[in-house]
Amino acid sequence: MSKSVRNTLAAYLLLLPALVLFSVFILIPLGYEFMISLSKWNGFGPMSFVGLRNYTRLFSDPEFYAALSHNVQYAFGTVLVKIVLSFVLALLLHGAFRGVTLFRTIMFIPVVLSFVVVGILWQWIFNPNFGLMNVMLGWLGLNEEMNPIQWLGSPHYALIALMMVDVWKWTGYHAIIFLAGLQGIPKDIYEAASVDGATRWRSLWHVTVPLMRPTLLLNVTIAAMGAFNVFDIVYTMTQGGPYKSTSVLLTMMYDKAFGSSGDYGYGTSIAFALFVIIVIISAIHIRIVNRSERA
Repeated sequence: MSKSVRNTLAAYLLLLPALVLFSVFILIPLGYEFMISLSKWNGFGPMSFVGLRNYTRLFSDPEFYAALSHNVQYAFGTVLVKIVLSFVLALLLHGAFRGVTLFRTIMFIPVVLSFVVVGILWQWIFNPNFGLMNVMLGWLGLNEEMNPIQWLGSPHYALIALMMVDVWKWTGYHAIIFLAGLQGIPKDIYEAASVDGATRWRSLWHVTVPLMRPTLLLNVTIAAMGAFNVFDIVYTMTQGGPYKSTSVLLTMMYDKAFGSSGDYGYGTSIAFALFVIIVIISAIHIRIVNRSERA
């Protein structure tokens, strides 16, 4: 047996445990999920194969497009705000000054709180009668005491309220990623830019931002994928209401699969459609990263 063949066999043997785990926990469940999506099943009796009927029903269901629209709105509303705020926070907390560790810890506290705690906390904050949000708006003259804003009870405000909670919870997480990227930039580059007469503002736009592009793309992709995978905040605070104004793909999937209808096949087809969306987002990210690395 030649040396190259032995090296190839050794490489495959080293990869075998990872391939087995990937197959058991990813490929096989994914294949089983796709099989369920082609069936009519209530979770107890035998499956009845229906082919692509669930997908035909899905793509003609107005509720699916409404939920997808909410996901898209949620993504646009949260990703931009989180990225801008987290980048500004990272810039402020980058460097050594008294209390920086404390500030970084405080910034990260919302990330580690459970979704149940976050949901209950913000339900109190958004309470129309005594919630902190309406109280502060009242101080600014933006809220009428006799006609308070129904943050979670109004179809016009409920989705915006959920976006605010998402931004509050996850901005610290993205700021930590930005902070790691900032700490990876060599100080020599800033010193060279300073010697060339660059101000702090010019250094930010012509040194920091270009070198942070891979970290920026990573943060945008994570935030976008999180926006399409959102479930906990929505289900804890509104359960998709009022009048399905905050229903997203995962709450719709949960309702169809585990709700009164108990249609696992249709619910799984929603989950598989969401999986395809996430794959597309990941593929776009990989393509952009590869193109930026070649540039």
